Amino acid sequence: MTIHCTQCNSGRVYRSRLRPGERTPAHLLLAPYRCRDCKTRFWGRDSNAYLVTAVGIGSVLLLGSLTWIGFSSDESVERSPLLQPQTASTIDSLQSSSQLPSPSPSAKPTLTEAIARGENIDLQSVKSENTNILPNPDDNRLYTINLFLEKAKKGNADAQYQLGILYLTGKGTLQDFSEASKWFISAAEQNHPLAQYELGLLYQIGQGVEMDNEKSYMWLNLAAAAGIEQAALARDKVMRLLSRTQLASAQKAAREWLTSRNKSEK
Repeated sequence: MTIHCTQCNSGRVYRSRLRPGERTPAHLLLAPYRCRDCKTRFWGRDSNAYLVTAVGIGSVLLLGSLTWIGFSSDESVERSPLLQPQTASTIDSLQSSSQLPSPSPSAKPTLTEAIARGENIDLQSVKSENTNILPNPDDNRLYTINLFLEKAKKGNADAQYQLGILYLTGKGTLQDFSEASKWFISAAEQNHPLAQYELGLLYQIGQGVEMDNEKSYMWLNLAAAAGIEQAALARDKVMRLLSRTQLASAQKAAREWLTSRNKSEK
């Protein structure tokens, strides 16, 4: 399901964090989102909430069915005059096993179930656990990140940018703005225009990094110079927030960064 901005109808949106007091009955099946283009914050359908609701209803129906089967077994045991003691104990055993077992304290849900419920997952502890509880490697919700991690650690700018996008959107891993900004910075420092654009936006709204309009302008200016049209529009918005002194400083920083980068490439 694709979420679109209610203000500008852009599909470039990401999930926003819940603010205190926002989880009300009216928002039970909704989630907050923010548009990357116009920065509008709005509410949209929460697919995870719908999934949890469906699972809950299914569990209630299943429990009701098992309970009805259990009562039916009780009645059949009491009405059978030919039932032998051994058979009775066998039915009692089957009846007790028909009840849903309560999870033991040491039991852990599979990662697929945890992701579906929206639980927080510690990726470091996941890597150290027995692999027999991991979901199918074909499940892109968890394993997409591994497609880029090794190359990113070796300095590949494209892989670093892709990792930043995964952490920014929460697709393939847990949403983490700080981790996203780290990989965007690594790619942006290697003159990756799209990473520079995303990093400029993060500095503009203060997600994963401290809000800094001068740094936002600098990175957006570099991305715009590389031909990213959206960066030019975002840069012009940031420019209106800067004083003349700040604007001159940001433009100087962009020129110096570009000059230093060109020298290092020679």
